[in-house]
Amino acid sequence: MILSSLVLSNLFVFSANLAPVEHLKTPQNIVPMQLNTSSENVDTQASNATDTMLNTLITEKRLNRRIRQTRQAPRIDNPIPQLGMKLFFSKALGGEKTVACATCHHPELGGADQLSFSIGTNAIDHDAIGLARKAINNEVTIPRNAPTVFNTGLMRRTLFWDGRVERVQDAQGNRTDQISTPDSNFNTPDGNAGDTLTAALSRFPVTSVEEMRGNAFAQATNNEEVRRHLAERIGDYGTETGGLATNDWLAQFRAAFNSQDSAENLITFNSIALALGQYQQSMVLIDTDWHRYMNGDSSALTDQQKRGALLYFTSKEDGGAGCDTCHGGSRFTREGFVNLAYPQFGIGTQDNKSDIGRAAIEPTRRNQFAFRIPSLLNVGLTAPYGHAGSFQTLDQVVAHYVDPATSIEQFFQRGGACGLPQFADNANCDSLNDQAQENSQAALRRLERSRFVKPILNTDQQQDLVAFLHALTDRCATNTECIQQWVPNTEGDDPDNLQLKAHFTP
Repeated sequence: MILSSLVLSNLFVFSANLAPVEHLKTPQNIVPMQLNTSSENVDTQASNATDTMLNTLITEKRLNRRIRQTRQAPRIDNPIPQLGMKLFFSKALGGEKTVACATCHHPELGGADQLSFSIGTNAIDHDAIGLARKAINNEVTIPRNAPTVFNTGLMRRTLFWDGRVERVQDAQGNRTDQISTPDSNFNTPDGNAGDTLTAALSRFPVTSVEEMRGNAFAQATNNEEVRRHLAERIGDYGTETGGLATNDWLAQFRAAFNSQDSAENLITFNSIALALGQYQQSMVLIDTDWHRYMNGDSSALTDQQKRGALLYFTSKEDGGAGCDTCHGGSRFTREGFVNLAYPQFGIGTQDNKSDIGRAAIEPTRRNQFAFRIPSLLNVGLTAPYGHAGSFQTLDQVVAHYVDPATSIEQFFQRGGACGLPQFADNANCDSLNDQAQENSQAALRRLERSRFVKPILNTDQQQDLVAFLHALTDRCATNTECIQQWVPNTEGDDPDNLQLKAHFTP
């Protein structure tokens, strides 16, 4: 990285638009450059130096290699993903027929829901999404933020904030093709999980009382029985015969799977999960300005975004932000678990209202308050950020990395939960701050005892970094017409008349 350090150092010397980085060291044997001091030439030299540095980093880090999973991703216009889309938007998979998968993971909301804490079965308006979705009596029943489903199919190891759906590791620590889930416990294969992480993930929101099940299927004693009831409802057989007033699902499944089999054989929860999984796998959204830049279009990024990219991919030791230590590679995640002491608040997952993250699955000291490292592709669309949705902007996120202690202090100065848009009209919002500062400080103490090193970034550099993060947004993801290919046509097939008629206004 000698070249990287040299170019980065010289970049800050001759770019009048860049804030100085005092902790960068230029080798003593380098003769100072003779510069043309005109503004245009200085800017040109700075831009050329930035491009040189970025191209070096792209080559060194192999950033432009193709993501293997994209070759395996099904197309959204294929029959099974099309079936999965209809299922994803059907409230028939909600136990009480009031919530769909798309309620909390809508393509028009970046594959998420714009809420700090998702609102599942306790919503006032069953078709409201985003900030228009309000909970009965303002009650919070789900303790975590909804991750985006965009590019979920590109993940290789784990899903969910705590990684409770993951590839099993063998005795040598190598990932296998088998998948463990909450039904099988940590690192134990679940024979019903299916072949993909997305299919395995699709088996669990429907079993959660707070997320999708509600008070339905009271006679079901385990997750598998809940899924059986849902399959029988969709298939119109068994104990759920007649469970839907309108039911054209058998024709849909026969067309998608090219089979004339009976509903009992064709419409199982395994086939439902397969279709849901393929729909999510089809959401490959990686057509970004950054990728265009890597493919040779130097004008795809602004000068500010290029400076931000340099900071992102340059190690802290060399004066950068070192973001790719965790959010590295072409997928912008290494899929590990890390505690960064994001503010804790809300109902939590423990008796003291804390959320200990991965430690609840794999109870080690290192895993205390550690959460899965998400991909930063399309991160500009997925606010609020963190496992509890505590930050509304990427500026706040970057500032937290630079100074976690001050960031936590400022979060509570803004009112904690009461300072977040979701709870602005909630008279009881302060109850969500109960024990929040104590739990946040516990996470901070754990962070301070870890190997985490804060990047030294001034305000201008933080803004450069945020600008680069916005260059990771897929163009289709922000194009209403383009993203509609993942949303059912409201005038098309609605197999059960329970399609989510999403609206964003109160």
